[in-house]
Formats: sequence, C-alpha cells, structure tokens
Amino acid sequence: MVYCDFADSMSAAVVHGLCISRIFKRELCLFHPYQSKKGDEKKIAQLKLAEVIRSLKRDFPDHPISSLTLKGTLENTIVRVAEGFDGVLMVLSSDQLKPKIKALQKSRIPFLFVGDASQHLTYKKVMLPVDYRKVMKESSLWASYMGRFNDAHIDVLLAKETDKSNKTKLDNNSRFIAKLLAEFNIKASFLDAHSGSFALPSEALKYAHHNENDLLITLASQKVTLIDLMIGLPETKLIKKANGLPVMCINPSHDMLVLCD
Repeated sequence: MVYCDFADSMSAAVVHGLCISRIFKRELCLFHPYQSKKGDEKKIAQLKLAEVIRSLKRDFPDHPISSLTLKGTLENTIVRVAEGFDGVLMVLSSDQLKPKIKALQKSRIPFLFVGDASQHLTYKKVMLPVDYRKVMKESSLWASYMGRFNDAHIDVLLAKETDKSNKTKLDNNSRFIAKLLAEFNIKASFLDAHSGSFALPSEALKYAHHNENDLLITLASQKVTLIDLMIGLPETKLIKKANGLPVMCINPSHDMLVLCD
C-alpha cells in the first residue's frame, strides 16, 4: 500500500512502494483516504490514481497495480486497509508526519517512511537495533523478510544493558534472532552498541548513515506519555533525522499482521 496525498513528495513513496512490492512479489495498491462528503473528491482522486497507474504500467506492464479510495482520514481507515483489504505494509513520504504517526499508533501493519526517490532503493543492507523487549521479535521478523525475499544483509545492533535482568532478556532476543536468520540462511552481523535501549535508535541511525545501510527497522512507541505529546515522539524525531534513509516503524501495541509466504 502507498499512501497517496497528491503532494509533491508522493512520487517518492510510489517509487519505493513499487520497489518493495516487486521485492515481495505482491500487488501494489495506491491508497487515498478522502474526507469530503461530496462525490467529486473521490472521483477526482480516482482519476489521478488511474493516471499514476497508467504511467507505471508503461514501464512495468506485468506488475499488478490497483487503487483504493476510502472515506475518512488515514488514522480512521488504517484498520480497514489492513484487515479488509489485505494491506501488509504502508509506504509514506517522510513529510507532514503528525497525522501519519497518529495513524501508525492504530496500525497493525508497518509504516515505511521514505524520502528521496533516487536513492536507497535496493534494500540490501538492513539496520536492526535490538533491545531487551519481547516485541523485538516483531521487528526481526520483517528483517528476515528482507533477507529471505531480497537477499539483504542484516546488521543487528545490540543495546548495551547493565541491568542483569534486562541483559538476560537481550541475550534471549539475540539468540532468537540469530536462530531465525540462520534458519533461512540470511547473512547477518551482530554488533555491540555503546548505548542502552533508550538511546539505541539514535545510535542505530548514525551507524546506518556511516555504514550506508538502506533501511532502518525500528519499533514505534508502545506507550504515548504526556511528555511525548509535548516534545514529540522518538520515532518522529528519528524519521526527521533520517535524511532520506527509509525507516520502517512497527507498532508494538497491536498484534502485527504477518506477510504470508
């Protein structure tokens, strides 16, 4: 699924969405939520989406591409997109983040935030930061998809934990991920971070830029506090600092819908 708002940045999301759909050999669906009670907005959107599809079909005639328009905002349609229309991943441009992050908080499918359409299109070097939380297994599953379907190399960055209990949990996560990746013969490197769990995503982003990774997979906030609302969510800050690097955010607060083989 590609979120289409017809902003200038939408073209980058479409390009990345096409790239990802071809990697996973899945249908590409251009999605536009509309809010007007008049029928004109829906018809105009459908015509615009049809034009985009015609353009894509000229270069990729055999790839399945469709469109979907639903009444409502992204936030109140995202559940229907996943459960009613079999969406497995939502690709969005990395601008105008506030409504997109609000929708992510309700989503059971990952959101892939992308920037420039001229770079980071191979998805061959994946950065996966891992801390002690059990929900890390969900982000590692998507890393394994990139390894299985795209022959990507996974850099697993393990948090530095001084608390004994958290260190044990982190070690369990590390063993689980190592076993998962080995099961599918996925190339991987396990690296020790200098940061604890709280600062790990920022260190992972710096490492990804230095190491020329082309995807960062991270978990969204599990609980949104008053302070988060005042100063901004960590994932929002991460995406803004990504400088074009695709960032996949997974909502750990809901059971994730998985990609079928």
